[in-house]
Amino acid sequence: MVAGVSHLGRDIAWVQVIDHPEIEPWVESGHLLLSTGYNWPKGGAEATQIVELLSAKGAAGVVLAVPKFLEHFPTESLVAADRCGLALIEIPWEIPFSSITQTLHREIVDWQGRELARSEQLHRQLTEAAVAGNGLQDVASVLGGVLMRCVQIYSADGNLLADHTEPDGGEKSPPFAPGVLKALEASGGVRAVNAQTRAVRWNSRPSRLATKAQNVVGCAVRSRTELLGHVLVAEGDPPLTDIELRAIEHASTVAALQISHQRQMAAQEARLGYALVASLIEGKFDETPAAHERARLAGWDDAADYRLVAVLMDEPNPLSSEGFVKRESIAQKMRVALKLKGAPALISVSANQVHALLPDFVPVEWFWAELSAGRAAMAVSDAHKGVEGLKLAGREVLDLLEHVRPGRIHHFSEALFPRVILGDPVARKVFLDRLFGTFRSDKRGQQMLDTAMALTEEGFHLQRTADRLGIHISSLRYRIARLTEVTGLDLETVEGKFRLQYGVRLYSADTP
Repeated sequence: MVAGVSHLGRDIAWVQVIDHPEIEPWVESGHLLLSTGYNWPKGGAEATQIVELLSAKGAAGVVLAVPKFLEHFPTESLVAADRCGLALIEIPWEIPFSSITQTLHREIVDWQGRELARSEQLHRQLTEAAVAGNGLQDVASVLGGVLMRCVQIYSADGNLLADHTEPDGGEKSPPFAPGVLKALEASGGVRAVNAQTRAVRWNSRPSRLATKAQNVVGCAVRSRTELLGHVLVAEGDPPLTDIELRAIEHASTVAALQISHQRQMAAQEARLGYALVASLIEGKFDETPAAHERARLAGWDDAADYRLVAVLMDEPNPLSSEGFVKRESIAQKMRVALKLKGAPALISVSANQVHALLPDFVPVEWFWAELSAGRAAMAVSDAHKGVEGLKLAGREVLDLLEHVRPGRIHHFSEALFPRVILGDPVARKVFLDRLFGTFRSDKRGQQMLDTAMALTEEGFHLQRTADRLGIHISSLRYRIARLTEVTGLDLETVEGKFRLQYGVRLYSADTP
């Protein structure tokens, strides 16, 4: 090596012997040139110019056999080679060029064979990940494993969908800097990736979003007409080869297939869930074994207590395009909130309303806060179970929706009595059914109704009530405990006593 020692890392694509004048047009990038020096300039500007021309063409280097026609490269060529980064090598005249070309061409062909085999391996493993359909994590793990690099896959809105970290770390597989995607967005990297159909290199410089510089290769994940996300690979050192870049592009195609498949499955599950919830709250559920099995697969437990919540959007019917987007946003927030609590996403949409079955263990106020629904209102039924219970919940919410106000939660049980006071006939009927409906079918029901009437007419004075009914005060206390259990009223409080008294007056007025 007589010059350009710092550029020995260049790849050799081919080896050729060139000894005629004007060799520059015959040279391509990566060529290693063998020369006897017969036509190499002996010095001066020509010796500088030929090095500059070969370097500009991307030649890997020049091998000169000495000392037949030239004892050494001229000084001007050496200086230019060090400056331009072109490797200059001198060999003894006795070494035949054929031994060099044969050895290097064999190595190049072997290398190409190895690269083709690796390309086939990458293609096969990524295709298997696509066919298996296990998810994007498989795609990230396969790609990261074969590249021995850290890989992340993001959705179009910046959510991390899959992550692979190389266990060995080091310069070849540095972990992603925190906030790398945001840093790429801020510096224009994401925009550059989106503009290409191939993998693109980008350097995310240190910023308030990412704590350190990082070489990243990104590739857009897209369907025919829509951007679905991004595949990012932490490049490290050495740089990724062309075949590895093609593997990233293939992985982005596989990721697009996976995301599209997941969307279709989610849409199908959503439609099935919508149909299930709608049939339950509308009283149209077909109580066959097959229907119950489908409902259980969707996550519904007919033995569990659910509240029906209905979000009424502050949007007129029919919905505009913007209204449809808002409705889907509320439905998606419901799915996320229910998932956080480990509950199935039993949701349905209808016009400007979104309904969900809320298991009794999910706090209603927390759920409402998670939705951040602005001026929308939410109606909440009482807790019910089973097919008949959810049918009742549907009637409660439907009745309540006529009285809701923007930006607030309205519980059926809390709103019921004020509506009774205001003379709402529907609320009045529900109120009386809740207080005394059980007694109508109970063989001792009339006895309990007589007790309620006597108790309220005697001002809740226990001894006078017992005397009026002709029973011992202990028996009266038993009946009061039963009244409390059935009506749900706390008869130790003024509010509970008032509601029972009001209910008795309404019942007496309605009963011939």
